[in-house]
Amino acid sequence: MSAAPVPVLLVESGRVRGGTERVVDALARGLDREHFQPWVVIEPRPALDEWADDLRRDGVPVVRRAEITNRLQWGRAAGWFRFLRRRRRALLHVHHVYSSADRYLVPLAHLAGVRAVVITEHIGARPHSGGQRWLKRWELSRADVPVAVSRSVAGVLSEQYGLAPELIEVVPNGVPAPRALAPGERARLRAAWGVPERARLWLTVGRLEDQKGIDILLDAWAALPAPRPYLAVVGGGSRLAALEAQARALDLSERVRFVGVVPEARAVYGAADGFVLASRFEGMPLALLESMAAALPVVATAVAGVGEVADAETARLVPPLDARALAAAVAALEGDPVLARTLGERAAARVAERFGDARMVDAYEAIYRRALRLIESLHADEGEEPEAP
Repeated sequence: MSAAPVPVLLVESGRVRGGTERVVDALARGLDREHFQPWVVIEPRPALDEWADDLRRDGVPVVRRAEITNRLQWGRAAGWFRFLRRRRRALLHVHHVYSSADRYLVPLAHLAGVRAVVITEHIGARPHSGGQRWLKRWELSRADVPVAVSRSVAGVLSEQYGLAPELIEVVPNGVPAPRALAPGERARLRAAWGVPERARLWLTVGRLEDQKGIDILLDAWAALPAPRPYLAVVGGGSRLAALEAQARALDLSERVRFVGVVPEARAVYGAADGFVLASRFEGMPLALLESMAAALPVVATAVAGVGEVADAETARLVPPLDARALAAAVAALEGDPVLARTLGERAAARVAERFGDARMVDAYEAIYRRALRLIESLHADEGEEPEAP
């Protein structure tokens, strides 16, 4: 590898700052700048402006480009092609936030002659059409190294898209150590959310989309016996208005708070007494890792990906789509503070041991080096001189 740092284009098309964005952020800040120069390429959405500014202040170049969402967007595709062509000596690392995300990007990178491609799949969703399956199979076949965030996601890539299991790298998401709250910050957060200082408060963090099961969680909260703990819902998304209406219809307005997107998700866990995840499906949820790192007692649906992080020793897992089971698990931990504290302590120890962000960054740096070696070997076999970065 050349002594000059290799440019790494970290591309993802999320609309708000969620779990995938926090993984990209950790890579952008954590990569060894002696060997890799990160660039972050994200959507030109107002919800991402603050993050983009924060990255730039830390010396990370940020490019705002809209995703190509259909094959008729020729102008947008041409703009991406020119962008990638100018940066063809870079390594492209695409982070897929949903099953059909950025489905035209890797073909364009291939045409533009981009040096190497790494793809990380964050969700193990099935294709919704034969055309999508074909395009994704092609895309994955052009990746120098395909990555899955969990074994369950890797299984979907093999079963649905025919990718040989031995070709898939599994790199679990990683999180930093929890941020200690400043004096009085817990009280300030609670006051801002309209939660009394001494009240019991549970938290859920995620995009307000069907995947996250907030509608099921609201049904569960309505099934809790009085006096219910408060619930803070952190995040934004297209389901906000419908979920707020559901909370009103269930007479939960006094106990459920929709607090929106927060600039730094790690800051909110210290304000809570428990964390609940009601997802219908997951890859490896970062909010779960963050809440465990913060030593919160956790109730989560036992969907694929979750079980690779939490188990009966560290959380209470319940079947998906079962509001009554969610309610019963929350009520049980509310009634047993010793068990709740024990689960939280075990969870924090597990995350510190297995799911640190430094471990994740090291794994991706090794993958980048492997992808670059593969390309250099290919050039050597073809009698070509490898391009300098």
